[in-house]
Formats: sequence, C-alpha cells, structure tokens
Amino acid sequence: MTKHEIVDLLSEKSGLKRREVLYIIDNFLDSIIKSLDTAGKLELRNFGTFSRINRKERRIYSPIAGRNLDVPARSVIVFKASKSTDKETI
Repeated sequence: MTKHEIVDLLSEKSGLKRREVLYIIDNFLDSIIKSLDTAGKLELRNFGTFSRINRKERRIYSPIAGRNLDVPARSVIVFKASKSTDKETI
C-alpha cells in the first residue's frame, strides 16, 4: 500500500479533505523522525517500535562496477512490529 492509497482511504473514512489528511500524515512522519533524532527510539503500543541503529563501514563487491567499493558508516531507521493479538484492518 502506498502513501497515496493510505491518504485516499483515510480521506474517504474520515470525511476530511485529501489535503488535510496528507498534512496530518506528513507531520506524523516528521514527528517520528525528529523523535528518533533526539531519543533514538519510539514505541507505539499495539503497533511497533522504531529505532535508530548505526551500521559499520564495510566493503562490498559491485558486479556492475566490477570492483570492490567501500560503503561508509551510517545511521538507519529500523521498525519492529508488536506482537498484537488484534487483527483489525483500517
């Protein structure tokens, strides 16, 4: 499901304009990213946990380039779904 499809679905269900739903979703996602920048972890009960982890620098072989490349160290966001027993859909 894409962001566009989620916006359309929530717009239909809530009766809000598509622009308003898009604004809410964008701000929600921005809040998650800002929270991960400061705290490093965000838990949403009955949904899952977002956390930021650091990946080490590594060397890979690129078949396209035909040589070894160095991938720099970086920080990535990971998500782990909660073990919810509810199977309710949107």
